[in-house]
Amino acid sequence: MPISPPRAAGLAVLRPRPRALAGLTALVASAILACATCGSPGSGPTKTSPAEPTSPPPRLTIDLVAFARVMGAVAPCGCTTEPLGGLQYVFGYLGHDIDPQRRLVVEPGGLLIPDPKGPEAPHDEAAWAQAYQRAGALQERFASLGGSLVAGVGANDLSSPLAQEALKRWPLPRVLANSRAFDELGVVPHRVVDIPGHDGKPALQLGVTAVHEPSPEAVKLLGPLEPTTNAAKREIAAMRAAGADVVIVLVHGTRAAAVEVAEGVPGADIVVTGIPEGTEKARLGAPATRVGHGWVLEPGDQAQTLAHVRLSIDPSALAAMPGPDAWKVQPSAAVQAKELERLDARLTKFRADPSADPGYIARLEQERAALAASMASDTAPSGAVAVTFEQQKITCKLPVDAAGAEALRSYDAWVATQNQQRFAGVKPPPPAKGQASYIGVEQCGACHDAAEKHWAGTRHAGAYETLVKVNKQFDLSCVGCHVTGFRQPGGSEVVEVAGLEDVQCEVCHGPGSIHAETPEKAGKAFGIRREAAVDVCLGCHTAEHSDTFNYEAYLRDVLGAGHGEGRRALLGDGPTGRELRAAGLEKAGGACPKQM
Repeated sequence: MPISPPRAAGLAVLRPRPRALAGLTALVASAILACATCGSPGSGPTKTSPAEPTSPPPRLTIDLVAFARVMGAVAPCGCTTEPLGGLQYVFGYLGHDIDPQRRLVVEPGGLLIPDPKGPEAPHDEAAWAQAYQRAGALQERFASLGGSLVAGVGANDLSSPLAQEALKRWPLPRVLANSRAFDELGVVPHRVVDIPGHDGKPALQLGVTAVHEPSPEAVKLLGPLEPTTNAAKREIAAMRAAGADVVIVLVHGTRAAAVEVAEGVPGADIVVTGIPEGTEKARLGAPATRVGHGWVLEPGDQAQTLAHVRLSIDPSALAAMPGPDAWKVQPSAAVQAKELERLDARLTKFRADPSADPGYIARLEQERAALAASMASDTAPSGAVAVTFEQQKITCKLPVDAAGAEALRSYDAWVATQNQQRFAGVKPPPPAKGQASYIGVEQCGACHDAAEKHWAGTRHAGAYETLVKVNKQFDLSCVGCHVTGFRQPGGSEVVEVAGLEDVQCEVCHGPGSIHAETPEKAGKAFGIRREAAVDVCLGCHTAEHSDTFNYEAYLRDVLGAGHGEGRRALLGDGPTGRELRAAGLEKAGGACPKQM
């Protein structure tokens, strides 16, 4: 798929419109053919063969797949009931049922480096080394898309100690309209991508530009930023002059910033939101919505959910591509399946209700039957331009890209080797005088045998092994929540974890050396916490890593015979953590296999 050469700031490259010339050639050829069959005057009728029936030329299908900020994420942590993301599944999806010659993949910037204000932000040399290794893996796979990729520039791409050097070290076909600070690094105001027709010749042009929402942090890293709407207007005009039929604007900013562009810039057909806000939108994004002249897309971040637009175009519409106002929106198969699921749930509810209106149930049944028939008929797209919008969750149910899977195995192996060497013999600081140290579950069990036996049956007791199985036990992003006393005085480190593997007693109750020496004072437990407050749990059971966490439900699992039996009785009946997780896994269609 050819891509137009980089343009200098404010300049557009004008090109002939190949399909217009092809149409003119076809018209001349038709006229010559018509004259050839006329015969000379007075020669009488000319015998002709019966005309062969001709089928209409096939429609042109184009796929646009949009990312929000990826922020250096190559794989999910795997602790949620439905882990979203993963390099192997992202590229498995891009390579399945999408024609590589007629696709465009866009990302708004923020691909390479974690958010400096986010929980994954590196804070030391070792963490940065891991972040750079992930950036290299991401750049390699995204660069393999060639001319079907257009990337933006995000402030966090420049937030590492490498600063602008990151763009040079990991080059991509980047665009940015409202800053000219990176022209020497190959960043251009816009790009126009040629999409070939079925004859292999350019049939349609897609123009892409990107703008970065101004903020103090962005200005500090990117330099002065022109207002987004001003820059977008200028580049859209340049792209239209260069032949762009469909224009996409990537907005490295919130939905409000994307809506501002969609409403304030005529000619923006599709606007992509780069920064989803809130935990739910970070995972799932939001469905495409009509705003102003065009559509606003909102993918999830960290490649958890992609926004997929499929355009089906009648060849007769290619000479003058209709704008979004004339696109015929058709529901995708996934949207129809979700609606069918909703109708089935409502029917189940009302059929079980003796007081339900039979007429209403009958209407629901008719609606369901019509939807099921429509899904079964596999109705072909119709109209000049038919479009489907889909929010595609990236899950382990998708095809696996072999190169992506190998990149992840290589990354995990690199981390294991590097961190084993880097942290060999490194221990956390010793406790200050009078401060408790960690002693491990075996010493705790010497006095609390029943409690230790109960703990051994909980998920906490196997936490470290889950990392070992996938070679992540030395990964700085993982190990801290799978061991006891990580980087605490007298606790554990990346390699030095002997006796403190798993989530042991002292994670909840605190370091136990003082308690072991003096278990009681004045008839009360001394030197230890009797109960773990919810804040202790939330250190690891975050919304991003533990989607079914509920304090009381999870306490029902960790308390029992020999370990807080009275407190467990006070909790009473109710769901347990295991039950909440089982329900979450069932909703997600089953657990993902643990793979390296």
